[in-house]
This record gives sequence, C-alpha cells and structure tokens, in this order.
Amino acid sequence: MREHDHAYIEIVYVMAGEGYHYVGDLVERTYKGCLYVLPIGTSHVFRPSGVSNKNKLVVYNLCIRPEFLDDLTVWLLRYDGSGNQTFSIFMGKPGSHVALVDKTMELVSLFEHMYREFSEHQSSFATSIIGSLMQLSVRISRLWHREALEEVVEPVHLSSILSSILDYVQLHFTERLSVEKLSAMFGISNRHFIRLFQSATGTGFSEFLQHKRIEYACRLLVETNNKISYIAESVGYRDTGHFNDLFRKVVGTSPSVYRKTSKLPK
Repeated sequence: MREHDHAYIEIVYVMAGEGYHYVGDLVERTYKGCLYVLPIGTSHVFRPSGVSNKNKLVVYNLCIRPEFLDDLTVWLLRYDGSGNQTFSIFMGKPGSHVALVDKTMELVSLFEHMYREFSEHQSSFATSIIGSLMQLSVRISRLWHREALEEVVEPVHLSSILSSILDYVQLHFTERLSVEKLSAMFGISNRHFIRLFQSATGTGFSEFLQHKRIEYACRLLVETNNKISYIAESVGYRDTGHFNDLFRKVVGTSPSVYRKTSKLPK
C-alpha cells in the first residue's frame, strides 16, 4: 500500500502478525493487539516486516463518517455520564493519532462481531454494528485513560525527562527517529511520550520533526550550492519527491524556487 489519508475517522486493530506503522515521519513497530485511532487527514500506511506468511500482518479497519459523529456524541452524552471523556478519543487533529496496546486482546470479539455482521448483512445488521461501536468506544476510552493513570510521574522527574528528550531531538533531528525508539530510550510508553511532547511543544512529534528538518533545509538551500536531493537526504529524507511535497506544504513554495528567491546576491 501507498501512504494515504482518509476523509473519515479510522480505527485500526492489529489482529495478527508483525510489521511497521508509518504515520507521517513516525515509524512504530506494530504487532498483535495494537490499536490506532486515526483522525480525518492523518496520513499513514502499514507495512509487513517481511515477505513470509509466518507473521502475516492482519488488521481490521473500522471507518466512521464524520457526519455520524454528531449522532454518536448525542448517544454517548445521553447514556454515559463520562460521555465527554469517551468521545474525546475521536477528537484528534489531522496529523495526530491515538496508539494503544490491548494486552489482553479484550477487543477481538467486538471487531470479529462487527466484521461478521457487515459480511453477512443479516436483518438489522447496521443496528448491531452501531451497538458494538458504542461498546468499543467505551472500552477504548477506558484503555486510553487506564494507560494515562499508569504513567503518573513526579513533576521533577517529568521535567528532567522532558528536557532530555528535547535536547536529544535537537541534536539528532536529521536521523531516523521514531516514537518507539525515543520512548524506549527514555523509559516511558509511546502514549506517554506523545502526550509529554505535545504538552512541551504545543505540537505533535511528527510535525515538530518536520518543521525542524525543513527549517534546516532552508538554511542549506541558501548557504550551500548542494543539489536538492543531497539536501533532502542531509535533513533526513531519502525520498526527494516526498521532501519536495513536504517542503511546499510547510514553506508554501518548492525548494528550487525558495533557493532562487532567497539567495543573496554576491
């Protein structure tokens, strides 16, 4: 598959196998029990870890139209006192995502049930799927907030971790970084890392990394005569086409045009 985004919210559950999940510039190892909530406009792709069928990557995709969220909100608020908390899992901004691990595989039965109902199309199958979606929303919310409670860290220690993370990223932003790698390095979970980074910088890790790299690329375009492909690789992008698209998205123009208009006359 190619990297893509959607005009709907996507909940993805890894049923079996191993591989990698690419979200923007983030690369996360994925495996059985991993669950992702991807907002509208979040670009991502799954790739298997190998060609063998031994660890074949099998995922369920649950797609929710944005206009349906209004109805879902009403139901959650009406029948669940913590409806706001439950519904918050669907409120991510484009480019962000929620990543959880269902260690006990408690969500398998719900995904299997919804898939079976959708495949067989028996009478009232849509009602049955909606009922399962309600249960799934509550369970994901509980799992999400359960992980948050497990990650309570003393303020002083939290400040130290945060400072170390930012220092490391500042020095190594041109290298291949991932939430998984940095989380393991600093001894915190992926979810805690994402939340911690967001609170410190006001932006997601992927977006922060992109802007650091593009900012450095702008300097190289003005201060050197290196080829754009060389600069792309120097700031962490092996695919020049992807670098060009990202540069245009962030800066508003192509690297070549930026170089021409920004170079000072000798």
